[in-house]
Amino acid sequence: MSQGVRHAGRKPDGLALTLILVVAAAILVRTFILDAAVVEGKSMLPHYRNGRVVFIFKAAYGIRGIGGKYLVCWKHPPRGDVVAALRPNSGEMVIKRIGEVRGDRGPPEYFLIGDNGIESIDSRDFGLVTLNAIIGKVLPQR
Repeated sequence: MSQGVRHAGRKPDGLALTLILVVAAAILVRTFILDAAVVEGKSMLPHYRNGRVVFIFKAAYGIRGIGGKYLVCWKHPPRGDVVAALRPNSGEMVIKRIGEVRGDRGPPEYFLIGDNGIESIDSRDFGLVTLNAIIGKVLPQR
């Protein structure tokens, strides 16, 4: 009588399948729903200090596709929200407050400003940003 032999084509066991599902879920959450970033610089003092980890709710205004453009938008960021956005030209991520919403006759554009105006490089330097440049809303800190 021969003993049973498993070969390389076997089905994954429960632990391997669970691990695959957990990793896939984490990638989906980070890509489309929630991410983290580290604040760099003094532009958002006193509310957000240098080195502080903040959470970005990417789905606050809609769902962005892999290319970065919103596929679905259910809410436009209002004045006063703190957002993570991509700085025009450089693509660098910045954390800024929406100081003004412009565009009564067309797509809205956002004037981003740092809480510490003296130290901030913001829309006064790089201009208005579109909704597609806004990655998501920075969740309030405790």
